[in-house]
Amino acid sequence: MRTFRRYSFLIGWIPVVAAVASAALALRRELWFDEAITVTLYMLPLRLHEIYLSYVIPNNQIAYTVLLKLWNCLLPASSPANVAFWRILSLLVSVAAFAILFRMRGKMHDPTPWGIVTVLAVFAVSPVFRNYATALRGYALSWLWIALALDGAWRIFHGRPGAGWCLYAAGMLGAVGTVPTNLLACAGVAVYAFPWCRRDWLRDKRIWLLAAGPFLAVAVFYFPIRDAFLKTFFLNEGFSSRFGALAVVYGAVAVTFGILPLAEIPRLMRRGWRRRLRCAIWLLPVPAVFLLRNVPFPRVFCTLFPLYVMLMADGIAALGRMSRLRTAASAGCLLLSLVLFRLCAPAAASAAGLSEYEDDYFRPWYMAEDYSVRELLPELEKHPDVSTVFLSFGSDPCPLMFYAALRDIRKEFLPDQPVGRVKALPPSALFILRRDESPEDYGARFAGRLSPLFAGHDCTLFLFAGDAPPAE
Repeated sequence: MRTFRRYSFLIGWIPVVAAVASAALALRRELWFDEAITVTLYMLPLRLHEIYLSYVIPNNQIAYTVLLKLWNCLLPASSPANVAFWRILSLLVSVAAFAILFRMRGKMHDPTPWGIVTVLAVFAVSPVFRNYATALRGYALSWLWIALALDGAWRIFHGRPGAGWCLYAAGMLGAVGTVPTNLLACAGVAVYAFPWCRRDWLRDKRIWLLAAGPFLAVAVFYFPIRDAFLKTFFLNEGFSSRFGALAVVYGAVAVTFGILPLAEIPRLMRRGWRRRLRCAIWLLPVPAVFLLRNVPFPRVFCTLFPLYVMLMADGIAALGRMSRLRTAASAGCLLLSLVLFRLCAPAAASAAGLSEYEDDYFRPWYMAEDYSVRELLPELEKHPDVSTVFLSFGSDPCPLMFYAALRDIRKEFLPDQPVGRVKALPPSALFILRRDESPEDYGARFAGRLSPLFAGHDCTLFLFAGDAPPAE
């Protein structure tokens, strides 16, 4: 404990600096589909109480949207929409989660801070962190809620139950109120806390209350809007493959942490089933993928990463103090594994048939340096005589309409959302399709011809001309 405190003030800033440096270049990236929905349908037009009552689709991550609304109030009323400023909120809460996890290691009598610093720093410079720590979504906020719940659980079993239960309850409510699928990570908190309970754990009411906490939180948070909440289970949205989803999740762990998960192996070989039980946390995505009717999108499992960080820090701590030679060799192997995994990840994703449009970890299209929906706006302005713009579901219609409104482009936008919503078009219209969509298919659907006007990085602009009806 003394060793941890002696150096923690100095080296505890390493993950923070790494996180800010990693995320800085991504703060100004453009909105993508889900982010634009969060901003344009929920955060900007609704008042605080309306956000809670407008749970139509899970894109409204209620607790996050409310916090983003409050954060937006810090901007002057006359200020235009500032996407980079909005993204700073996610970065701040992710850094706050880092701080809580770091302080917990000191309270848990970790022999040295270097273990948790190493794991957090590696996480901070990963593509997963850069994506979700700057996303206008609730995943970074979920890291904070899970870290708070972990801290609360520690206090419950180590002499400060009053503060512990308050933190645990706040973490549970915040987590499930942000993303209902955080129920999985919340259950992981109880699994992680299990070794802290009494030996006669069957009679330890604390662990049973901890296990019931996630389900009580869901009931409390969503009961007033239970009808809307239950309807979201019938949206029939999901990932394309069960085994593919697991491959993406565990591939993301490998790309993010390299060989660090191997630090768990020595601890697994020691006695004490209660601590070995924590390794079940690694397997939590498996029942979720195979038991749910619709396969969850792999991104929902990124909220497990605070638990993975703690598990790997446990493994490093179990190794005890290492000699300088072993430390240098381990650091070299870690760096080599990270470089190899991250270089191979895009190729492996392509070989597995994973489209960049369903990839949230390795090479998602919206994280590419040249991703842009705004590049189409000048081309729309070149056709003032055509007032109707059709946008396919795959062409990111929401962010394009958001940026068009900022630029005061006055056209009638018809997003095909959900697919098939647009039934007919005027004789002349502009068409925006994603680059992998077939203009011939859309021409046949609307009985017309599509002529290309401009090819952007992700989308192509066409001019639609409806076929004239046959002469009688």
